[in-house]
Amino acid sequence: MAVAALPPVAQPLGVVLIGTAAYLAGSIPAGWIVGRLAGVDLRQVGTGQIGTSNLFHSVGLLAAALVGPLQFCQGLLPVLAAVWLRGPAWEVAGVGLCAVIGNGWPIYLQYNGGRGVASATGAVALWWWQGFVFILALIILGGALRKSPLGVLLAFAGLPVVLWLTGAPGPYAVTALGILICLVLRRFEGYRVVRRPPESGADSWVSRMLYDRAPAEPGTRSQPVDSQR
Repeated sequence: MAVAALPPVAQPLGVVLIGTAAYLAGSIPAGWIVGRLAGVDLRQVGTGQIGTSNLFHSVGLLAAALVGPLQFCQGLLPVLAAVWLRGPAWEVAGVGLCAVIGNGWPIYLQYNGGRGVASATGAVALWWWQGFVFILALIILGGALRKSPLGVLLAFAGLPVVLWLTGAPGPYAVTALGILICLVLRRFEGYRVVRRPPESGADSWVSRMLYDRAPAEPGTRSQPVDSQR
């Protein structure tokens, strides 16, 4: 298809603009802002993460309940805009990925953001309903079993397969792999006080990968980190 035949949003300038807007929207540190309004800098307390888990433990349930949906919308709204502007599937998928990247590496906070789970869930909500239902089911099951980080990992690891098996457009399955990579990378970044002891071996990295749990200081128990957002 010739470039001129593409809708304006799918032409080079439109792609750059909507991708940048999605990244900037995803970068808005909603958890940090709400924490600051409550008199707390989330980067200096608890796990040092700016997501809802650290916000819940450091500020309270009401603040966390407010930020969770906001972060979901940070992924959802850019994708909704791409759909409304009649962007092709590859652009709708890419916009969602840009929002997740913004949430994990926000320009406003020196590229150290949240876990990206809520924004990632919002980003894929409009892609393919079977994939969205699959993610919700695994996340809910993980929460019910008190294994939320593992449920999240399995949900997004299985998403590309579910999208492929249910006939979703190819760009969605490929971009889902990119989102999974972002979520995994964020499990190895951004800790404030929990450090990996020199004597810890592979178990520490496996624990962080599967359960989003940073290795504890020598003589202490491993501490769960902000695995939800």
